[in-house]
Amino acid sequence: MFILTDKLMISQGTLRACYQHPENPTLVIKVAVGEKKGKGSANLKEMKGYHELMTRHIDLFCVSHCYGFVTTDLGEGLVCDCIRDDDKSISKTIADILGSDDESDFHYILEVARKFCDMLIAKRVYVFDLNLHNIVLKLQHDGTYLPFLIDLKGRRDNNEFLPFSSYIDYLSLKKLERRSRQLIERISLYETKS
Repeated sequence: MFILTDKLMISQGTLRACYQHPENPTLVIKVAVGEKKGKGSANLKEMKGYHELMTRHIDLFCVSHCYGFVTTDLGEGLVCDCIRDDDKSISKTIADILGSDDESDFHYILEVARKFCDMLIAKRVYVFDLNLHNIVLKLQHDGTYLPFLIDLKGRRDNNEFLPFSSYIDYLSLKKLERRSRQLIERISLYETKS
């Protein structure tokens, strides 16, 4: 059993908290929090989404890979890659970078996000939760960013009344295009605030 202390916490969302793996700095453990803690459904959905993506795309370099479940003092946890900058610090989400006091190059972040979305669309990587907190930008030595998805619940995690986009590729593509536009619009809102 792994003990997850506050010192190991990287971030916390509505449904899950993300902790540095106590024994391996290249990994994180995601555990459920809040009202849905007992179900752990977000972790199960992510693992299923990951398996579906890997079945369709063998060489996905742009995702935090999932390795299975472990027991922690906070319940069952999902083990995934910890995306790190070239200097070994934990990569920041787009939201963290845009919301920081540091001077950010919004135009460059927008360009990276556009190219990333174009790649997802071209390769038909059906992930729909494209938000500023689910994409990290790995800072490389030359100052460029590599984007990575860190939440892979995928197209089966669908809240539509009739979830046709979960099963019909054309509708999945249209939804991915729409979600990509929404991501770019959200980044653009930060740009106008600066």
